[in-house]
Amino acid sequence: MNKGLYKVVFCRLRRMLVAVADFAVSHASEPASGTGASSLPVLRPVACAAMALLGTVSTLTLAQIVPSAGSGAQVLQTQNGLQQVNIAKPSAAGVSLNNYSQLDVPGKGALLNNSPTIVQTQQAGYVNGNPNLAPGQSAGIIVNQVLSNSPSQLRGYLEVAGPKAEVIVANPSGIVVDGGGFINTSRAILTTGTPNFGANGSLAGFNVAGGNITVQGAGLNATNVDQVDLLARAVQVNAAIYANNLNVVTGANQVDHTTLAATPIAGNGAAPAVAIDVSQLGGMYASRIFLASNEYGVGVSNRGVLAAQAGDLTLTSQGKLVLAGQTNASGSISATARDGIDNSGTTYAQQDVVAATSGTLTNSGVLAAQRNTTINAGSVDSTGTLGAGINSDGSISTQGDLNVIASGAISASGRNAAAANAVVQGASVNLAGSSTTANGNLALTASAGDINLSSATTTAGGSINANATGTLANDNGALKSGGAQSINAGALSNVNGQIISGGWLSANIVNALLNQGGTMQSAGALDVRAGSVDNSAGHFTSLNADGLSVSASGLLNNAQGGVIGGNGNVVVQAGQLVNVGSITAVQDLTATATRSLSNVGTLAANGNATVTAGSTLTVAGGAISAGKVVNVRAATLDNSNGAITGDQVALAADSLVNHAGSITQTGKGATTLAVVGTLDNANGSIQTNAADLSLAPAALINDNGKITTSGAGTLSIYSGSLSNNGGTIATSGSL
Repeated sequence: MNKGLYKVVFCRLRRMLVAVADFAVSHASEPASGTGASSLPVLRPVACAAMALLGTVSTLTLAQIVPSAGSGAQVLQTQNGLQQVNIAKPSAAGVSLNNYSQLDVPGKGALLNNSPTIVQTQQAGYVNGNPNLAPGQSAGIIVNQVLSNSPSQLRGYLEVAGPKAEVIVANPSGIVVDGGGFINTSRAILTTGTPNFGANGSLAGFNVAGGNITVQGAGLNATNVDQVDLLARAVQVNAAIYANNLNVVTGANQVDHTTLAATPIAGNGAAPAVAIDVSQLGGMYASRIFLASNEYGVGVSNRGVLAAQAGDLTLTSQGKLVLAGQTNASGSISATARDGIDNSGTTYAQQDVVAATSGTLTNSGVLAAQRNTTINAGSVDSTGTLGAGINSDGSISTQGDLNVIASGAISASGRNAAAANAVVQGASVNLAGSSTTANGNLALTASAGDINLSSATTTAGGSINANATGTLANDNGALKSGGAQSINAGALSNVNGQIISGGWLSANIVNALLNQGGTMQSAGALDVRAGSVDNSAGHFTSLNADGLSVSASGLLNNAQGGVIGGNGNVVVQAGQLVNVGSITAVQDLTATATRSLSNVGTLAANGNATVTAGSTLTVAGGAISAGKVVNVRAATLDNSNGAITGDQVALAADSLVNHAGSITQTGKGATTLAVVGTLDNANGSIQTNAADLSLAPAALINDNGKITTSGAGTLSIYSGSLSNNGGTIATSGSL
């Protein structure tokens, strides 16, 4: 018929126009009705009745659509061999309920007749009107309920003849789709649930207690349907599903027809292992996708393709969510799972990605967005890529924040990248060996443990703020910021590591700071506070004049050629200070030890140098120098084999030992050597250009030593005892 081998005649029995085969014969005595120049023949009543009963041809020998006894629907066959269902009269709410003992759609398709008059179809050409419908009447929703122990097989297109309608296929025994689709359908629902109806015959929803929907072979093509819903206890996708808006709701639920809101109910039998399973051969391609597994402990698995090509992709699971294939959206991706998320595939959104689970989020693939990526999890274990502001070609965009937050431990040892800001916050944070970059600011927080950046590259174009209740470890790592950097930790280990700030750098460490072979450098001010500091072969450096300060309540060890230096003022404070390296300042230097200070290295300033020790200050083999005033104070000052030099010198000590050491003033200002007890200058040298020099120790030993002044003033020595065997005491002025 759809090839034009039909004609339209008036059936006197049905009092309507009907489409018949072109060989049908009209009653000669009946007047014909026509349009235009042609006339329509009229069927004899007997022929018309036969046609009406047979649908223009005989019924199928092997029926694939069989109405249940007492159903208001009838099944006919079209001229080209398709089964045509004359649907039951709709309720006042426009819902037509049709019950079947079998509903299988073959590859050539089938029709649901929703027209009271003759109408043209895509699959069967013109078909007669449905006598179950009153003139002008049609259904808005066509419910096809299957009461059978066998699943329905949908291998062709189910077409609505007449006004477009919503089509529902409901079979609690299951549905298999293999080349299925819909024509002239506004919304399609495939469900293993039982329909629920309101008092006025409206469709309220479905009770889904069991049953599977399987998509295989030639798949499901519903791109010509506004919305497609798959509602079952479990859905297996082994082939492609194409749709506009695709919703998959699984589990034992009462599902609302309008909103698809699901309320859990008791299921039949044991729960499936996986509620939604997309195999490697399967895929979902739609403008927008919503997947929900609502049964407790039952998860979702994608090893194929989930592609929301013009909107958002939403995944929710009351079990585990496994993403091992391609999961992408032109909009945003929202993934929520109770028992964890495992991403070993590529999950990418052109807008935002939000992943939330109370379990562990595991990532060995790519989890990224062109805009923001937000992860909230019980714990995170990522060896793959976590990204925000990542373009589809892998390049970095100009915007996009990465937020990785966990109540437990975070381990992200792969690549972590943000076009803008990044936040990594957990009970502990392990980024060891990773590459972590943020073009904006980076915040790292370990609320109950360590931050491990060892052998990692951690960079931010803006500021870095790192806080750990435990240890921040950056051994062999690189922690670099274009802006300021703040570190607060229980301990800091930067052994052979680099901590470099493009602005100021502040490190507040409760216990030990290990910078052995490491570098802590700032373009601005550098402020380090710790319980103890070990800078053996390390570097603390401030590149501008904003100042450098390193303080330790315990030991500050600047051994093995360690360097502490700045282009501004430098302040070094410790309970005990050991310097076997260099501590220098382009401006003023202040070095203070509340207990002992040992300087075998260099303490130097272009400006003033103030060196103070609460007990012993030892400069054995070391040097203290200042371009201006060098001010040294200690209970005991030992400058044996050492050198103290300044434009002006001021020393104050209970006792001074200068064996083979030198104390030299190069300027003409006053020189002060305030020694209360013994001044032992054996084999040493005290030399000044000052006008006057006054020495008043309790005892002066200058055996083989030199005490000289080049100024024209007075050299005064007041001492209870004097030993000058082989020594020299000389002045250019008066003695």
